[in-house]
Amino acid sequence: MGRSIAIPILVIALVIASSLYISSMMGNPSTHHRVKELRIAISTDISSIDINYATGVADFEILGKVYEALFKIDYDSIEKKLIYKPWLVESYSQINETYWLFTLKKGVRFHNGDELTAWDVKASIERSMEVSPIGRMLLRDVYGNPIIESITVYNKTTFSLKLRSPFTPLVEHLAHLAVSIMPRTVAERYSNDRISNLSDVIGTGPYRIIEYVRGQYIKLQRFSGYWNGEPHAEVITYIVAPDPNTRVAALETGQVDIATGIPPEMVTQLESRGFKIYNEVGVRFVIVAINTQRIPDVRLRQAMNYAVDKKAIIDSVMKGFATPAESIVSQIFPGSVKLEGYSYSPEKAKMVIVEAGGVDRALTLLVSTRSPKDIEVAQIVQNFLSKVGIDVEIQTMEHTAFLKKVFTEHDFDLAIYGPSPSSLYYALSYWRSGAALNAPLYSNPEVDSLLDEVAREGDRERQYELYRRIQEIIWRECPAIWLYYENIIVATKPDIEGLKILPFQMLILDTISIRG
Repeated sequence: MGRSIAIPILVIALVIASSLYISSMMGNPSTHHRVKELRIAISTDISSIDINYATGVADFEILGKVYEALFKIDYDSIEKKLIYKPWLVESYSQINETYWLFTLKKGVRFHNGDELTAWDVKASIERSMEVSPIGRMLLRDVYGNPIIESITVYNKTTFSLKLRSPFTPLVEHLAHLAVSIMPRTVAERYSNDRISNLSDVIGTGPYRIIEYVRGQYIKLQRFSGYWNGEPHAEVITYIVAPDPNTRVAALETGQVDIATGIPPEMVTQLESRGFKIYNEVGVRFVIVAINTQRIPDVRLRQAMNYAVDKKAIIDSVMKGFATPAESIVSQIFPGSVKLEGYSYSPEKAKMVIVEAGGVDRALTLLVSTRSPKDIEVAQIVQNFLSKVGIDVEIQTMEHTAFLKKVFTEHDFDLAIYGPSPSSLYYALSYWRSGAALNAPLYSNPEVDSLLDEVAREGDRERQYELYRRIQEIIWRECPAIWLYYENIIVATKPDIEGLKILPFQMLILDTISIRG
């Protein structure tokens, strides 16, 4: 770890002091070239070097190149749906409702040279269930009980999971990087502590961290022993540049090859100068959460949805780079459904508000200062609600304080945020009574019962019927003003080829190259 340099552009200059050189790919060297060093400007630093404590986009983007899970989340660009495929697992089978058997791929090695074994898997899953904030949500029930009763290792490559009760979304949850696999020795050494030494950041992924200066940059080096083929970039350097103007300037001056988190209003400028723009569907669902304990009348919550013109927000703030909400989850999830939208109708909103007895006080709308776009959205929502007789006062808060106020204390009337789930069941579980991410304190026994039922249901068609019913109920009862799904906007140099972007804002760089 090193001392921080305050100005991001100085960091960029520091990192690019060594020039980029290119080695030819097999085939026609005049067409595409492999990259010696790929430089990527990102908006935020990682919050931890420990994958089990990862929570943010940057955490999974970077540590997701270092660690791998038993299964992998991918995106079918033709069907436009997420898929979950075996990764470190060679094969698996569900023997009965609660017993699952797995066989690992052979020849997979960690960065320290040790071979991946079932004992490593056992220790990693157990650690994730204990210490990982996301792992605990994925692998425990709403009461905090582990969904896994026992993990039995039969030999180096074979193990089983015995569940406390049926849980059909198991594969989707084991695909989350919060349940990544690390060496047993590391998992046990840090059983109750965060990994604090870079030498202990050991995964099976295509890259390993070789240098990290907090607030400045993270440098990854290609792992020559990677089991799934050699990635094209030898070194990847992520440069932390919170200001989007700095990221765009770094791209325009050639200091970076890729810039993430491009503001919609800068897209036209970059396109006119020949840069490539990737505009991909995302899972971040921007909502205005409504505290259902303070606003218990469903009619008032529905009226708020009629009062806000979502398309106007998308056009003015997102410049069209978003999709209006058509359900409580993105359509990329298998089992998600399109529902009848709350079309903009201030007249209908006013009528419903009168029928419900009105709102007799000003409501406070909390918003984090981390996202300037969210603050813009808050101001527009405030304006729309005022037009139907609901007074709103905006209160901006530092992000950590915002999270505590909203998700721990539930001390708010309205709050803007954007959950980014990794599976349909996980997304719907946000709304379960007592769930950790259920900021609005929404509670419906039928929803809870249906979630339990879908977890037990082995028939896919029946699962989808249950999922539909859950989505319809929550959509109708409006524990939030449903706004939009935010697109992912990434810009690259014109000659960059082979970049793929997953909907939860992860760059796939395995086959990236430079044309020329």
